[in-house]
Amino acid sequence: MTKLVLRLERLSDAAANGSAPALDGQPERALHVVDLGDHGRAPVASTPLARWIATVAAAHDACLVLDPHAQVLSMSVSAAELLGCTEGVIGRRLLDVVEVVDFDTGRAAPDYAQRIAPIAVLTTGTGLMRSLMRIRQRDGMSVTVDTASAPIHDATGTTVGSFTFFAQVRG
Repeated sequence: MTKLVLRLERLSDAAANGSAPALDGQPERALHVVDLGDHGRAPVASTPLARWIATVAAAHDACLVLDPHAQVLSMSVSAAELLGCTEGVIGRRLLDVVEVVDFDTGRAAPDYAQRIAPIAVLTTGTGLMRSLMRIRQRDGMSVTVDTASAPIHDATGTTVGSFTFFAQVRG
């Protein structure tokens, strides 16, 4: 098993090193420990996933990164709040931490869940994909979420994950 612990520098420090734009007052953010297993690939620190994991961990927008097996590698605080997730999300399959429900009946919809953009884009591997999904949060309330997902590719063009933005649909 390969474990990766990434630490994001304060953006003002990173700007001084020439690696990021300066943004005053930005707090230091620690990333999660990610257990990536041993899939015979290069260490994640040298892959496109590392950049996306760091980006999502520091994001104020609701977003997440999944690995090719739909396991959560990184989730922003905003996404966790929107989706009603609690501790222990990292390293678990997305469908094990969120309950996708049918729009009409409000019941769990495991068949539909496989077609939501964050997961479906892993199998297509091409282009941007959007979908609406309804999530039952831990408090029993349902929220409708618009998703925009894109595959993450390595240098050979292999899909190594997906990146998703979420926005709550109100009304």
